[in-house]
Amino acid sequence: MVLQVFPLLTISLIIYTVLTVTGMGGGAGAAWHDLVVLNLPMYSGDVWRVSWGTLFLLGSMGLLFVELVRATKAGTASITNHLLSFLLFVVALLLFILAPGFGNSTYFIFLTMTFLDPMAGLVVTTVTARRDLAVTDVGKH
Repeated sequence: MVLQVFPLLTISLIIYTVLTVTGMGGGAGAAWHDLVVLNLPMYSGDVWRVSWGTLFLLGSMGLLFVELVRATKAGTASITNHLLSFLLFVVALLLFILAPGFGNSTYFIFLTMTFLDPMAGLVVTTVTARRDLAVTDVGKH
């Protein structure tokens, strides 16, 4: 039950916060999310510079996908998950506005993910509930 209501993007927020607050990985004055992990030469001649921030966002998108799949389930646990996800968005927004090290593009994209999670969940729940009501109403006639 606890795993069903736990917003998975909380894991990403904890990772980002720990790395930002402790300054881990941010050598030579660079933020951890700006450090390049891998340079991939492309056929076009460009070099794709993959940073820790890119990998962080990729992992967060994977967690967002799981959250969106979980949003299709109905029930009390799903509604609780939507509410906790909205609370996570509020915390992430406050960090973006108030805390040093959180006002950057990598974190802003993560912040939009924390907004999309509860909004998509509420939309899916609402559409499902309306469909269920429509089926119930048809059955009464």
